[in-house]
Amino acid sequence: GKEEGREEGREEGIEKVAKNMLAQGIDVEIIASVTGFSKEEIKRLQNL
Repeated sequence: GKEEGREEGREEGIEKVAKNMLAQGIDVEIIASVTGFSKEEIKRLQNL
């Protein structure tokens, strides 16, 4: 229960960072490297 909530919160936080990086014009490759997300996941975030 608690561990799942922490993991979800952590992922949401990383998504927020990735969105901010996209807004700053940082390259998808760099964002993928920093966040551990795939390029496809980052492109999905870009379209939200």
